[in-house]
Amino acid sequence: MNGLSRQRPWVIAAALCVLATAAIVITVPNARRHGDVPASASLAPKLASLSDQQLAELLPKSSDFPASWTVSDIKELSDTFGYFRYHVSDEGLGFSPAECYAVVGVASTGAFDAAEVFGHDPADPAEVADRRDIRLMVGREFDFTGFDAFTGLVSRCLRFSSAVGSYTVRIVEDSHPAGGPQRFRYSITATVGGEPEATRTDFYSYARSSGLILSGTASTGHQQPFDALFDGTLRRISNR
Repeated sequence: MNGLSRQRPWVIAAALCVLATAAIVITVPNARRHGDVPASASLAPKLASLSDQQLAELLPKSSDFPASWTVSDIKELSDTFGYFRYHVSDEGLGFSPAECYAVVGVASTGAFDAAEVFGHDPADPAEVADRRDIRLMVGREFDFTGFDAFTGLVSRCLRFSSAVGSYTVRIVEDSHPAGGPQRFRYSITATVGGEPEATRTDFYSYARSSGLILSGTASTGHQQPFDALFDGTLRRISNR
């Protein structure tokens, strides 16, 4: 089998991720910006009242990533308040159960992301040269039922399938400590059909603290630096 045939299942899998990211509807209940209210008024509780720039400062810097990586960031700088709501439709990608489509990277936690940082490992193969191997986002929480609804969804989707393969979810952590951040971590092992079959495991971490939702993902082989970056960011949020 030639190289193109070997790569094709993962090209299809990558396309799934792109389509999944695109299949969203934005809902912004009572959306406001800093200029809409007096300076003395708080737009949101706790750290959710910080500006996008202040929230971006809580995320890792380029120097925190492995030295050889390419690191980029996105700062919305719009100070928008609201949250994302996602379609449950899998856009014809054949997910079963259909709701589990959201577990592969498009699930809503009830937050609106304010800033993002992501890094790419130059050791990746050429077919994933633009992959975000580690990605962290911080957002303001405005749907206070969203985080628990999200964890419930993942718990219902421990095994599911799509047109190109099957998925197994392993919940690593689901903690609700008194006085500390609520944390939820899981991994997804995807087996994509082909000759031969190919398997990869991606990692997901979420935390709810001080009016913010911290979320992040990491690709196969990058769990250790991802955990360190996520934990360090969560400490900065907790100490803010």
